[in-house]
Amino acid sequence: MRVIKGRQTTPGARLPFGRKAIVPIRYRNSFTKTFTEGVIGVAPGPIQRIPATRLEGNYDAQSRARLKGKTAYYSRIVITNESGNDLTGLISPRFSGLRRNGQNPDLLLLGGDLSSCPEGVSPPDSFDRKGATWIVCHFEASAASRPVRVIAYREPPYGEEIQTSGEPAPAFNQYYNLGPITWR
Repeated sequence: MRVIKGRQTTPGARLPFGRKAIVPIRYRNSFTKTFTEGVIGVAPGPIQRIPATRLEGNYDAQSRARLKGKTAYYSRIVITNESGNDLTGLISPRFSGLRRNGQNPDLLLLGGDLSSCPEGVSPPDSFDRKGATWIVCHFEASAASRPVRVIAYREPPYGEEIQTSGEPAPAFNQYYNLGPITWR
């Protein structure tokens, strides 16, 4: 992997909104079964809010009912290709929205879009060169009295490796869960 020496953000770092974290990334291509490595920049913008019922998505009636009276909190996150590797197969990295005390929001929200801020699961085809950008949005839902105030980046080595299909986790880093990077 091409590592940008001395520039990668320390696990557990607390950054202000808008400050870019430089992080290694490794993902498995589900078609070729090979791993791609690179370095990305991650810069969440300030958390914004709207009534949760304004979220677009494939929610059933029961889910829509649970959104009533809740607030949707979202952040527009700019991801940049820092290493220049072809990262077009990447899926949106894992982020979590948290309350100020580190607690989870009231609802687990899977998916969601706003016309002004799409979730952006896959990068653009141009994400194969250094400096390319990709904008994603991360959504959470909670009561207005229990607002989401923190965005946490949880990809390895900052978070836990997700294992799928019973396969062992890749040897990306001997240390996992070293501490998420958070923006406040």
